[in-house]
Amino acid sequence: MKGRNILIVGGVTLGILAVLEVAARIVLSQIYNRQFDSSLIEPHKYGATDGLKANATGSVWGKPFHTDEMGGRKHTKDKKGKRKILVIGDSVTEGVGVEDDQTFANLLNDQIDSFDVRNISMIGWSTYDYRNALLQLVKTDSSIQSVYVFYCLNDIYGRSTTKELPPVGQKGWISKVNKALQNGYATYQIIKLLSYSKSDHYYQYDRAFYLDNTRVNSVINDLSLMKSICDERQISFMVILMPYQSQLDGRSDDLPQKVLSQKMQDHHILYADVLKRLPDVYRMDEMYLFADEIHLSYFGHQNILGGIIEIQ
Repeated sequence: MKGRNILIVGGVTLGILAVLEVAARIVLSQIYNRQFDSSLIEPHKYGATDGLKANATGSVWGKPFHTDEMGGRKHTKDKKGKRKILVIGDSVTEGVGVEDDQTFANLLNDQIDSFDVRNISMIGWSTYDYRNALLQLVKTDSSIQSVYVFYCLNDIYGRSTTKELPPVGQKGWISKVNKALQNGYATYQIIKLLSYSKSDHYYQYDRAFYLDNTRVNSVINDLSLMKSICDERQISFMVILMPYQSQLDGRSDDLPQKVLSQKMQDHHILYADVLKRLPDVYRMDEMYLFADEIHLSYFGHQNILGGIIEIQ
């Protein structure tokens, strides 16, 4: 009898866990979809750098994704024939996790009648890729008037692969178990994401790279080269420093921005720091996607415009 009761309790427990896992998978697909349609990618579009295919349709992080004839994210307002403002960045500027018309680049394009804002940003890019894309585009498009690089703090990784970077979490068997659970169980992944949703863990990890002068100088060299390319063609050039979510609370920890700002001043690179310019937002915790330190929600894209300089 006792053994039977144990079996019944065990069966019920397994059933509840199974139901929870199914529910977790459904919820996770809605709030934390990180799938990228690889058919959108054009290998070696900018030399050593991959880009997005022109006039393509796909899905990125669960949202429909469309590109224009340049291979940039498609805008809702067509301004072909007008002088271009080129927006370059990584997944943050590309606008993963939101619709085409919800990115700050699209919203900016809607606000500026006299220019055609083109967002050629791509997930995974760093300053090395920015310079490759810029070099090729200015050679073939004489209508580019201005270039704005939206710099995310993880651009400091440069061309480093994941294996070349220090581990984010623990090493050894604990790391292997954690990876297995995270890849195999949605319930575990949601619990872990919730535990990190209010943490500055990833910011602190990336912040440490700004104490490495070699990496910082590599970034500045890329940006200086981009400025030189633009100067030769009388194209205005500016770098916009984007904040992490952890920095918005009190805005006192801005070491990466300070390091970059000083270096850019030394190299006469025009820049703007969104952390200092972003107006107070009454729902600051809704600025970013769920359990995400860097990628903006639609609400975030709307409000980030308040921290971006007015483009003439």
